[in-house]
Parts: sequence; C-alpha cells; structure tokens
Amino acid sequence: MTDLVPLDRSELMSGAQPGRLELAIEAWLDAKSGRSGSVHTATIYRTTIADFRAALGGLQLDLDADPRAVALAAQRWAGAGSPAPSTYNRRLAVLSSFYTFAHKRGLLELDNPIGRVERRPVQGYAHVHALTPADVRRQLQAIDRSDLAGLRDYAALSVALQTGRRLAEIAGMRWGHVHFGDDGRAALTFPRAKGGKVMGDMLPGVVSRALASYLAALYGAELGSLAPTAPIWASLARNSYGAALSTRSLEAICKARMGVHFHGLRHTFARSMEDAGAKVSDIQGRLGHSSLQTTGRYLAALRSAENPHADKLADLFGFDG
Repeated sequence: MTDLVPLDRSELMSGAQPGRLELAIEAWLDAKSGRSGSVHTATIYRTTIADFRAALGGLQLDLDADPRAVALAAQRWAGAGSPAPSTYNRRLAVLSSFYTFAHKRGLLELDNPIGRVERRPVQGYAHVHALTPADVRRQLQAIDRSDLAGLRDYAALSVALQTGRRLAEIAGMRWGHVHFGDDGRAALTFPRAKGGKVMGDMLPGVVSRALASYLAALYGAELGSLAPTAPIWASLARNSYGAALSTRSLEAICKARMGVHFHGLRHTFARSMEDAGAKVSDIQGRLGHSSLQTTGRYLAALRSAENPHADKLADLFGFDG
C-alpha cells in the first residue's frame, strides 16, 4: 500500500469526543441488526468494532484519529494471527461499514480510513462442493423416519435441498412462515434472507408431505392453534425440548446425516438446478444473489473440479482398479 506511510506519534493524536463515538457505534449497530435481524451478525459486528477500538487504544488512538493512523492500525489488526484472505477482508469490511454509516449520517466528519487499506486477493468459492443426486438419495434414504428425530432431520434436509436457503434462514423458520394450501403443498416465507430480502418458496408435494408428517408428529392436536412464533425445527433434548434448534445443531445434523457442511446443500441445490436445465437467471433468483455475475462464478466453481476427459486419460494411462 503505497499511500500508507509511517507517521510521527504527535500527528496521530485525535481530538476524540467519546460520547459522539459511542453514539455513532450504537446507531450503526442498531441499523445493522435491524436490517439483518440476525443476533449472530449483530454480535460479530459489536465484537469486531470493540476489538479494533481496543487495539487503537493500545496505540493511544481512537476511531476518529488521523485516518492515516487508523488505516495503518487496521491493516495490522486485520492481519493478526495470519488469517485467511477472506477473514482479513471480512474484518476490514465490518470496519468500513461503520465508517461509511457514520460519515453518511454526519456522525463523523473524516473520510473512511479503511478505504486506504488494500484487500487481499481471494479465490472465489474455492471450497464449494456439491453432492451428486445419487449421494442425496442414498443419504436421505438412510435416515430412519420411524422416530421423531428422523422425521425432523429428513424434513429439514429436504427443505434445504429443495430451496437452497442458507443455514440461518432455515434455522429461523417459524410456524407463521409456513402455509399449507388446499392441495397440501407448503408455501414458505423467509422474511429475513441475506441483504434484508424477503424470499419465498413453494414446496413440491413430496417435500410438503415430509414437512407435514414431521409437524403433525411434533405438535399433534396443537398444530391447529399453534402460535406463529413456534419453531419449525425443534430440539428433542430433555433439557430443551421444543426450543428452536440453533444453527450449530442444524449444522451438526447435516454433517451427521449428509456428510457435508450445511452450505454444501446450497451448493447441491445450485448445481442440480443447472443440471435440470434452469437458466442462470432463474438460479440467481432462487439463491437470492444480487448479480448474475455472482451466480456465474458460483456455478463455475462447482464445475471446476470436473474434467470431461478424465475417463479417457485414465484409459491412456492404463489404470487398473
């Protein structure tokens, strides 16, 4: 970064106004948590800004110090622990979000100092992996649906595979987000999808029946008068029976039942949509991507491991299994 040069400590001291900074931080956090509706996201933002402010304090600086000094501190702080490029960039993105918000609303007059810090190159979607349809069938068929846990896990995984929704969106499903039509099909609403979007999905009959069977087994006669806030995916543990499953619990279920991280179901959805003949624009809409380019890169990464000449190459080498 050629524009970041060493500075004299006397140049770095700020005429900080702590009360003003606290106001800016709280207003930013309130705006971010209100937009995403995610407690997890709000916690990350709060922790990130607090950690960075503590690092600045160790240098006798604060968030409204000389932008050159803040940029140097941010570069060092974001790189602490030799993080992956994506983690490094994500830390900077959170800080940049604060400065952009505060400047736009007149809470801070200085320009965004994080704009001075170069991001690290990231290989987009380097670790994406999709299950094959045969993998999906085999893993789902192995789930014993004679008990409530099996019914729940089968339904949850089926909904995720059918919709391509993110882990947090699936975990956030409540009874008020599900509507069964006269034909038995379930219409799902995801009011807090990424980016503040409201997304919807109509499940096919077979997945709707799996969901209905599980809910009937879980709630029984209470299903007809269930509160809109009742969780769809409920814990069956003795000490938390009926409570909403956490994202961590759903991740563990997916790993145990399907052998992949939960996000792998989203990859599987995208690749299977493409194999089924869907247009990239249709896949973009279902995934909730903001741009067609993002979806294109996503699908390209899912195809990148495939070599159409692999079998011919193996024959040339004379491999014998």
